Amino acid sequence: MKKSFGELLYRHRFFIIPFLVLIIICLIILLTTTKPDLFYWVNNHHNHFFDTFFILVTMMGDGLTTVIVVLGMLFINYRYSILTGMAYAYSSVVVQVLKRVFNAPRPSKFFQDLIPIRTIDDYHLYEWKSFPSGHSASAFTLAVILAYLLPHKHRHWILIPIATIIAFSRVYLAQHFLEDIVAGAILGVVLTFQLIWWLENSHWYHSPKLNGRLFGKA
Repeated sequence: MKKSFGELLYRHRFFIIPFLVLIIICLIILLTTTKPDLFYWVNNHHNHFFDTFFILVTMMGDGLTTVIVVLGMLFINYRYSILTGMAYAYSSVVVQVLKRVFNAPRPSKFFQDLIPIRTIDDYHLYEWKSFPSGHSASAFTLAVILAYLLPHKHRHWILIPIATIIAFSRVYLAQHFLEDIVAGAILGVVLTFQLIWWLENSHWYHSPKLNGRLFGKA
């Protein structure tokens, strides 16, 4: 019997509900604070510890981490690796298309002729293709995958703040605005759940051939 998208979301309500609360809070902030003021507030709260911390944290949303996670899943279960690779590819393609459609300026370009922003020495800043945030989409894509694969679903809310910290690093590092990371988070969650729903209703995804793993059977 074909499984409905609503049933999938209900099974993961301990992830979905906290995520919706987070998005609502972010939308309220975006509606009540101007884009420059919001960015300046974050940009003015820097210190050496957080500079180093967020430079490291933001790597969890880049392409290399994606490759490592996909390859790592091969040692657990082929099916999980396929799911992870397809989810990353799906969200990444959509994000990259939207980046080129909007071609929005990043903070370094947006504030170029305004008040100078605080930056980190020797940390490269991009100027265009700000909306939406690819790192944020990747972080929340992985969060959904983990929520889908890990047991104890009532504890999956903890994945939300972890993914949020990765997404927030993009604003702290002056690579994105809040609206960019919110859009990236929404895309990561919606597209990944959509892909999971499609895979759950695909016969080939449940093939016994995908039960194996590298160097043994799952």
